[in-house]
Amino acid sequence: MRAGLALLAYIVIKGCDPTLLKWLQERGETAVARYGMQEDPISFCNVFFFASLATGLASLAIDLPGVKRQLPALSHGDRWLLASRAALGFCIGPMAYFLALRRLPVVSLTLIFTLILPVTAVLALVVLKEPLPKRFGLSLTLLPLGLWLSSGMAMPMASAADRSTSPAGVVWALVSVVAFAIAGVLNRLSAGRPWGLGLSLGVTSLGAAVVFGLISLLLYGPDHFLYLRTWWVVGVLLIYAGVVRLGSELCLLISYRHLGALAVALWGNGVVVVALLSAHLFLGESLGPRTLAGAVGILAALVVSGRER
Repeated sequence: MRAGLALLAYIVIKGCDPTLLKWLQERGETAVARYGMQEDPISFCNVFFFASLATGLASLAIDLPGVKRQLPALSHGDRWLLASRAALGFCIGPMAYFLALRRLPVVSLTLIFTLILPVTAVLALVVLKEPLPKRFGLSLTLLPLGLWLSSGMAMPMASAADRSTSPAGVVWALVSVVAFAIAGVLNRLSAGRPWGLGLSLGVTSLGAAVVFGLISLLLYGPDHFLYLRTWWVVGVLLIYAGVVRLGSELCLLISYRHLGALAVALWGNGVVVVALLSAHLFLGESLGPRTLAGAVGILAALVVSGRER
């Protein structure tokens, strides 16, 4: 029961992630126009700095003895593995995701992100020699078909229509897909290590927080964080950091431990449905017949792959 509720919570929280992040971006743009700010107070630097810092500190608080015991014993190869996971899955992937979301509607980005599954499967075959799922060919057919059907990518009713077809947004989205796919393969490599939560999540998250903090200081200077004095911005950032990032990671961990990877992979596809619905309900992004048909095809591909994992 507890594991089932954790998985349901993960699906809802993770599905609302892009909608909340898009809402934050729009509020930042509104603040720039309304108050004449010289720079957007909401950047990937401060958003992911707070999110990574909160996740890292909470994970270390839970498993600090494990980190003290395991970190000094890491081999040179293990340290490179941790650093690579942090760079791709906690820095490059989120940064490209944020930049893509600035240029694409949530619905478009969500559908493009379903490519992570086949890209990860192919990389796992090449790098880890893992066999492809038995019905991978069917999934590989349904996914591009679904993306083509939804290629009239849902346009926000109240936003500029050109955002829905931004080439730069698609490029950033594909960069993020590749980064997360490689990170997924690295996660499989690290799965056999006896690493606790503090080492696998806490240390990497804190490392990402340091990187985002340094980028923010180099690009914007220390004044960038002073724009966050408004209580509602700080509140939302803390909600995003504490609930969306940390909450989803903990719920996913509980689900994996008690339900197994197959069940999580299969039912976790509900994230796509939640993302589409939340974008429609809270951001006013339209869901036309082609988009819905494409989403159904994509979900079918994900379910077929999930059953074979």
